[in-house]
Amino acid sequence: MKRLLHIGIVLYKATLTVMTVALFIIVGVSVFTRYFLNSSLGWSDELSRFLFIWVTFLGAAYAYGLNEHIGLDFVVDRIRSEKARTVIRLLGEICIGAVIFVIAWFGWDVAVSATNLSPALDIPMTFVYGVVPLTGALMVIQNILKILHWIVRLRTPSAAPERR
Repeated sequence: MKRLLHIGIVLYKATLTVMTVALFIIVGVSVFTRYFLNSSLGWSDELSRFLFIWVTFLGAAYAYGLNEHIGLDFVVDRIRSEKARTVIRLLGEICIGAVIFVIAWFGWDVAVSATNLSPALDIPMTFVYGVVPLTGALMVIQNILKILHWIVRLRTPSAAPERR
């Protein structure tokens, strides 16, 4: 199971890397053609915008899974009781999970109801908007694992350092 998870993370990072490099190349080529050849590529702005959206959402889900997403721990870290800190982190993860679920739910509605095509690339907008429920589902899974972690931590006191 751990090997499968490791393979998934490696593929996820590779996908993010390829998409980011593609975004960089497309924007670079677009700037070159626009300013040096006085001709713009009709599809480059749209594709770079869509890639940027996908990289942003996938990167947010990746950062959340690694506990690297934005957070304010300085208040919780000042609480002396380990049990109180654990309860607060558990409640925080439950609230985060609720917000992620709502975003994923309504993102699904938007993605499914998008019937139009993008102007330059003629790809269904469902594909573009589909990143919201996809990353929402990934984050909900990660959130459930984090909630389970904090529940287990509440039930088994240990001197091990906390995992945020």
